[in-house]
Order: sequence, then C-alpha cells, then structure tokens
Amino acid sequence: MAHSYQEVLRCGAQLAMNEELPLCPEAEEALQRLMSGNALFLEKRHNPAELTDRIRLQTAHEGQHPRTALLCCADSRVPPEHIFSAGIGELFVIRNAGNVVSPAALGSLEYAAAHLHVPLILIMGHRGCGAVTAALQKHQEPGALGALIAQVHLGIGHAHDPRQAERNNLCHSLEALGESEVLRDLADRGRLAFAGAIYDIRTGAVELLIHED
Repeated sequence: MAHSYQEVLRCGAQLAMNEELPLCPEAEEALQRLMSGNALFLEKRHNPAELTDRIRLQTAHEGQHPRTALLCCADSRVPPEHIFSAGIGELFVIRNAGNVVSPAALGSLEYAAAHLHVPLILIMGHRGCGAVTAALQKHQEPGALGALIAQVHLGIGHAHDPRQAERNNLCHSLEALGESEVLRDLADRGRLAFAGAIYDIRTGAVELLIHED
C-alpha cells in the first residue's frame, strides 16, 4: 500500500472534524483489520468468517462489540460483511442509497461510538453508484427519493466526471459527521477516528481515501 493507515485517518479527521485529532491506535488496528479482510475477499472470493451457532449464541448472550461502524450505500452489489470478510458482531452497518448522512444515520453512528465504543467510523462509497448517477443527470423524483437525490446532488458539487462525483459525495458525507457534538467529543479525546473509502464493484477492491496531491 502506497500510503499509511495514519495518513488515511488524518484525511478522515480533516474532512470530518476539520482539525488534527489525537492518535487512536484502536482505530488504526480496526482499519488494518478491514483491509486485511478485503485482501482475503479478493483472494478467496467468498467470506471465510465464522458464521456458527457458537458465535451467534455468544453474541446473543454477551452482546455486540463491533470494531467499526460503517456507513455505506444500500446497493445490492455492495455487501459490506463479505467485502471485509467479517462475521457476526464485527461490523455495525448503516446503509442507504448514496451513503448519505441522514439524521437517522448520524444517530446510529453516535450510538455505535458512544455506547458500543467503536474506535472507527468508515464511510464507504462505490463505483457505479445509482444515486450519484441520478444526481449527475439531475433526475427529478417525487417524495423522499427526490429529497435524497437532492442531498447527493449537493454532495457532488460541480463535478461532472462520475469518479470525481463519487469522491465528492463521499467527502461531503464525512464532512457531515462534524455536525455531531457527540462524535466530536469522542474524537477530541482520542477515542474515535474517521476514514473514507471507495469500493469498486467490478474488482471487489476497496480504495482508502487520502488527500489528493
């Protein structure tokens, strides 16, 4: 990998909180675990995680202790547990079209950070996102769908290239995390970090977000 996990987390901190944050070794470890899982997914093309009665009953009785809270697109081609070779109780996943930070999504992330004590929040967009395409083409839709596309359109800004639009939308979602005082307080105390990523639906690879040169 051409860049370090710390560089990825610094990028996430600047986008989410617009400041340098204290180091969070647990977040770096969680990010490394995710990427190791993606490498395994690329190698084996199936999820080798333990999905057994033992782990199901253990988490039922002892509760959940996920290492990462993940906001990603609801697209059926983006299955996060498989992408990261994760099993029961490992990821706290929020999904909606366009990986938008809605009030419900933000509240869910606050719950994961404040009550489940996840050290890492990852927002993951993907190539070929239908919500981004609809926003680029300025589709007019009624109801809540129209409001969602309008939010994605705000996120992509003036981008015309689909790849840049996907990146812009991802960055916009990270920036929206800064609206949460709960997340900001945890981050300022070195208990939480942030990262962004783009998933390629053709190759299965996850690309972590860093600052562009």
